[in-house]
Amino acid sequence: MIPGQAERQKSTQQIANRMLPIDEFAFKPPRKAPGWWGPAPSPGGAIELSRAVGSKVPIFANLVSCIFTEGPGGRARASGAQSERAERAAAKKNANPISYTPTPYHQAGFGRLAAAIESSPGIASSEDTGKPFQAIYRHRPQPVNPPARHRHIIHLPPGDLPLGYTAKVMVSKEKKPPKGRSVKERAQDDLVMSTNSSSIVSKRSVERIYYPDEPHFFRFFVKKFQRRSPLINRGYHLRLHVIDVAVRNFLKRPSAKTKVIINLGAGFDVLPWQCLTRYADDCKDVIFVDVDFPDLMTKKRNVVNETAELNSILTNLRHPDDPVLMLQSDQYVQIGCDLRELDRIRLAMEKVVSINDCEFMFVAEVSITYMETQAADSVIQWASSLGQAEFCLLEQILPDGPDHPFAETMLRHFDKLKTSLKSVASYPDLGAQKTRFICRGWPDTHVETLWSAWSSEKYLTSQDRQKLNEVEPFDEWEEFAIFGGHYCVVTARTSQPAAETPRGNVMSLENIPSLHVALQFGDRGKPCHRRFGASMALENSTGDQFIADAFGLGNTSRLKSLDLYRSDRTVRSVNLASTGPPSRMCHSIVDLGIHGNLLVGGRGSPSSPLKDCWLFDKARKSWSQVHDLPTPLYRHAATRLASSGLALVVGGKTGSASVFGGCLIYDPEKGWIECEIKSEPKYTPASGAILVCTGSTSTGSLSEDSTSVIYQGILAGGLLEDGTMATQSFSWELKHSDASGPTITFTPITNSDENGQDTGIPSLLRRYGSSAVLDQQGHLFVIGGIVEDKVIPHELEILLLDITGPQLRLLGAGTADYVSDSATDTIPRPLLIGMSTSQIADGRVLITAGGATCFSMGTYWNKGSYTLKYPRTHQASTETLEYRNTWIFHETVELADSSVSQLNGKLDSLGLKPSLVTIPRVRLDSPKAFTEVLKAGKPVVIEQANLGCCVQKWTPAHLVNQIGADRKVTVHEATTAKMDFNTKNFSYVTKGFGAFVQELENGGKMYLRALSEEQPADRPANLGEDFPPLAEEFQLPAELSFVTENIHSSVLRMSGPVNMWLHYDVMANIYCQIVGSKRLILFPPTDVTELSFGPGASSSSINVFGELETTSLANTHPHEAVLNPGDVLFLPPLWLHTAAPQSNLGVAVNVFFRNLEGGYSSGRDVYGNRDLAAYEKGRQDVARVVNAFGKVPHDMKEFYVKRLADELLTKLHD
Repeated sequence: MIPGQAERQKSTQQIANRMLPIDEFAFKPPRKAPGWWGPAPSPGGAIELSRAVGSKVPIFANLVSCIFTEGPGGRARASGAQSERAERAAAKKNANPISYTPTPYHQAGFGRLAAAIESSPGIASSEDTGKPFQAIYRHRPQPVNPPARHRHIIHLPPGDLPLGYTAKVMVSKEKKPPKGRSVKERAQDDLVMSTNSSSIVSKRSVERIYYPDEPHFFRFFVKKFQRRSPLINRGYHLRLHVIDVAVRNFLKRPSAKTKVIINLGAGFDVLPWQCLTRYADDCKDVIFVDVDFPDLMTKKRNVVNETAELNSILTNLRHPDDPVLMLQSDQYVQIGCDLRELDRIRLAMEKVVSINDCEFMFVAEVSITYMETQAADSVIQWASSLGQAEFCLLEQILPDGPDHPFAETMLRHFDKLKTSLKSVASYPDLGAQKTRFICRGWPDTHVETLWSAWSSEKYLTSQDRQKLNEVEPFDEWEEFAIFGGHYCVVTARTSQPAAETPRGNVMSLENIPSLHVALQFGDRGKPCHRRFGASMALENSTGDQFIADAFGLGNTSRLKSLDLYRSDRTVRSVNLASTGPPSRMCHSIVDLGIHGNLLVGGRGSPSSPLKDCWLFDKARKSWSQVHDLPTPLYRHAATRLASSGLALVVGGKTGSASVFGGCLIYDPEKGWIECEIKSEPKYTPASGAILVCTGSTSTGSLSEDSTSVIYQGILAGGLLEDGTMATQSFSWELKHSDASGPTITFTPITNSDENGQDTGIPSLLRRYGSSAVLDQQGHLFVIGGIVEDKVIPHELEILLLDITGPQLRLLGAGTADYVSDSATDTIPRPLLIGMSTSQIADGRVLITAGGATCFSMGTYWNKGSYTLKYPRTHQASTETLEYRNTWIFHETVELADSSVSQLNGKLDSLGLKPSLVTIPRVRLDSPKAFTEVLKAGKPVVIEQANLGCCVQKWTPAHLVNQIGADRKVTVHEATTAKMDFNTKNFSYVTKGFGAFVQELENGGKMYLRALSEEQPADRPANLGEDFPPLAEEFQLPAELSFVTENIHSSVLRMSGPVNMWLHYDVMANIYCQIVGSKRLILFPPTDVTELSFGPGASSSSINVFGELETTSLANTHPHEAVLNPGDVLFLPPLWLHTAAPQSNLGVAVNVFFRNLEGGYSSGRDVYGNRDLAAYEKGRQDVARVVNAFGKVPHDMKEFYVKRLADELLTKLHD
C-alpha cells in the first residue's frame, strides 16, 4: 500500500461494498520487489474476491494499462492512465514519454484496489477501442507526485473469471475532487468542514442546558459532552433560536405549495429533527434538505442510518443510486455537493420535488461566508431564481471596521484556523448586506444584528428572556453585546415588500458635533490583565498622586490585588497595607474626600453577590471593613454626593436574574439609609447605569432645628431585569434632611432644547457598563460601554456634555486622536469595556485595564494606560496638547484577606510597628549539633563552616573561566529593584555567562537561579552535574552530613541589586553565602495569613522591606539575618523569606534536603517548593465543601464556612 493512503482504506472498502455485496477484498502479492512504494506483485499475483455467500474465487489478472512516475529516491510509483490533456502538459515540461508494454511482472498490484463484479458475462477490452492499452513510462529529473484525479480502470481477460462474470478492477489512489478545484482549494474545503466539529460541541452544550425537556439530537453527533462557558452557551442559543423562529414562521404560514427547507452548509445540524418534534403538525408534507460537502454528508448519513432515534422519525428511508442524492425519505433529503455546483444541486432537487410546485426556505448559518464572495453571491442569486422563496442568513459583519478590537480578534482567529471570512470585507455592515440581497432578487429584505434580535419581541418576549437568565448564572452582558453586534441576521423574501413602518426620530452622526479627544498612551511595565475592577486616587508622603485599579477579573480568576499607576516624573513610591478586602469584581469605589475611599459590594460568581463594604484610609494607606449593605449588590451605580462625605447607590444586581429596586445613601456615621423614590413616569430599576451628582443646594442653617441639602444629578441607561437596555434618562433630585428620611425624585430628560430642536442626548446616554467622569469645569465625560441594538461606533465612543446650564448640552462625540512620543509608534486601539477611569490632578482622565472575552475566539486585553483630555477649543481640532507628563504602570500590590487578622484583633490600629528578631548565630562541632537545630525548627546562621576553597576563589573572572563565557544561562532580567513573581515584572532572558557576569558587575538588575543543564523542566538542579568545576571547589562541612545524605538539589544563585520576592519552600534548605552579602527577612509559618499569600500560591507580592517601617505588618513576627561570605543560613520548612542584596554581586549555593519521612507531593518537584500532598488534596476538598452549599444565600454560606474553619482549627489543636 502506498504511504499516506491508509487513512482512505475504509472509504475505499465502502465504495467496493456499494458496487458488489462482498464482505472482503484484498490483493496478496507473493513478494516485494526492491525500490517500490508499497507491494510489488510478481507474475501470477492474485486478486482475491469473496462473494457474499462466502466462497472465495481466485482471479488472476494481466495488467493492460498503467503509468509510472519516479518518486523520491528513484522509486517507481504507480498512478494509472493519464488523460490526453495531461499528456500534452507533461510534454511541455520536457518529459520523455517511452512506449512500454507491461509484462506479467507489473501486474495490478500497485495502489489500493476497489473491486466490482458485474453479473453479465462479456469480453474485457479497452473501453474505447476494444484493444489492450499500452502503458507509458515517464522519467523525470526530479521527484514529482503523479496526477491524483483519474479513476484508473483495468480490464481483466474473461478467461480468468468464473463462468458468467466479468470483473472490473478500479485502482483509486485519490477521491475524485470537485471539477475545477485545485489541491490547495480542496485542502481549504477540508478546513471549512472542520469548523463543523467545534460548532456542534457548543450546540450540544446548549441543547442539554437550555432544552432539558426536549429530545436531544446533537448528542448523536458529539461523542463527549463538554459544557461551554455561559457566554458561548448564550450566544449559540440565540443563534439557534433566531434560525428556529424564522423556520417556525415559515412552517406556520399557510401555503398551497409543498414547503421545502434547504439548509446550505448544514454540517451536522439537526434542524429537521428539531422541527419534526417541535412543530409536528406544521411539518406535514414538508421536506427538509441538508446540503454540504460529500464527505460531511457521508458521515452524517452513516450516523442517521445507525441511530434509531434519528431514522425512526423518517418514513420510506432509502439510499438512491446517485452520487449527489445521498439519502432520501418522505421528510428528509441529503445532498452531498459543493455549494459552488449549483446546477448539480438543482438536478438533485428535481429528482425529489417539482420545483415549480414548491415554496422554498433557505437557511445559511455561518456557512457561505467561508466561500469566495462571488460564489456566495451566486448561491444567494440562484436561491431567488427558484420562485417563491425565503432566506435566513446569519453571518459575521464588521460594523465598526476591522480595527475594532473584537473584529480584530475575530478575524485573527479565523485566519489562524485558515478559514478566513471571505464575504465580510465586501459586506461589512447591515446596509451592505441589505443591498446585497435586494440586488440578487430579494426585494423584501430585513437586516438586524444578533444583539438587536435579543431585544426584539419578534424573537423573545420579556418573560422568555427572564426565564433564560435563570437557566445558568450569566453576567457577561458587554461581551454578549459586542458578539451579537458583530453578527447580522438577514431575513429576505422574493415577494414584494410591504410598506415599512417609519422608525422614530434617530439622530444622525452628521448632526452631532465632532469631538477630537487627545489620548496619550503609556505602555511601560506589565500591569495585570484586569477588567471590571474599580479605581481610586491616593498620594504618597510627598504628595505625588497615584491611581490604584483594584480587584476585578484576571486571566482565569478574580484578583486580590491593585495595579498602581503614576506619572513618569514621580520618583518616590507609595507603601500600602498588605491586607484588605477579599477578591471581587463588578464593585464600585467612591471617593468620599477626607473620609477615605469607599468600596461597595461586588461579586464572586454572578450568583454570589457581596454585601461587605470597606473604607480605604488615605493617610494610613490601609483598609478597614465598615457597614455592610442591607442587601448584597453588584453592577450598581454609585457616586459621591457633591463635596459631602455621603455616597449614593442606585440599582444593581442582587443575583444573576434579579435587580435591586431601591436607592441607598451611605453615611460614615450612620451606615446605609434607604431612600424613598418618587418618579413619574415610573423609574424602572436597572443595573450598570450612568450616575453622577452635578451639584447641591442647602436650606436652613445650623441655628435652626432642621437643615436639609438638595443634591442634583443624572441617571441614564443601564440594563433591565430581562437583559435589555433601559431606554430611560432622568435628572434626579435628592433631598436629605435631619428631620426626615431621604427622598429621591426622578424626572425624565427631554429630547428638545429651548428652541425645540432635538438634542439626541437622552438616547446617547442610554448605555450599560460605561464610565462617567465629571471634571471641575462641569464637563461630563461618558466613555465606552454598550448600547442598544448595535456596537457603539468609534464616532460615539466618547461623549462630552456641558452640565453647567439649565439643560444638558452636547459638546461633542467622537473617538480618540492618539498622541505618542514617536511618530512611528503604533498605538493599540482600546476596547472600552470593563475598564476603570479616574480623574487625575491636572484634570485629565486616566483609563486603565479593560478588555473582553471575544466569544470563543480569544480574549482582548487593553495594553498599557490611556490619558485623555478635551482640547481647549470646542471645535474639531488638531491642536497638539502639551503634556507635562505621561502616566505609566508602576507596580502590582497583592493583598491578603483582612478577615483573619480582624478576628484576632488588629495591632496596627494601635500604631505599632513589627519588631525585628535577630536570627541567632551558632557554630557546629558535630552532626549531632545540627540534628538539634533540626529538632528546634528555628532558623539559625551557622558561622565558620568549611565550604571549601570557593569562598576565596569565586571571583567574577574565576567563575567565567570555570563555567565558560559562552555557556548559555537563563536569567531573570528586571526593570525595578523589587522582583515580583506573581506579576512577573521581569523577563526570562538567555545570555552568555560571561556577558551576564559583566552586566552584574555593572549594576545590572538580574538574577540567576540555575536549573538542570540536561532536563531543566524535569530534574532538580545539581551543582555537580550542572557545573562540575565549581562543585570541586564547594563542599558541605561534615557537621551537615544529614543534608548530604538527604539532598534533593543544589542550586547556584547569582544576583545583582534586586530583591527576591517573599516566598516559602516546602523542603528544608541551607543557604551558603559565597560572594557578597545579603539581608534576609524571615517570618514563621503562622504568619502566612498576614502576608498576602493567595490560595495555593507559594509567593507573595508584599514589599516587606518597604512595609517594615509601617504598621501594616504589625501582626507579623519578622526575623532578620545578614549573611557574609562563609555564612550558612538554615531555613526550616515553610518559613517565609525574602532577601535584599548588600553588595552589587552576590553568589550563593542553596542546598535543599528532605527532613520528613513522608508526605511530600508525589508529583514532580523541581524547585523543592511544591506543597505537601495533604494540602493539595485538602484544597480540592475545600472546593467541594464550598460548592456543596450550592445556591444557599451568601450570608448563610459564610456562617457555615466559618464554623467549619473553626472546627478545623479545633481538630488541629486536639
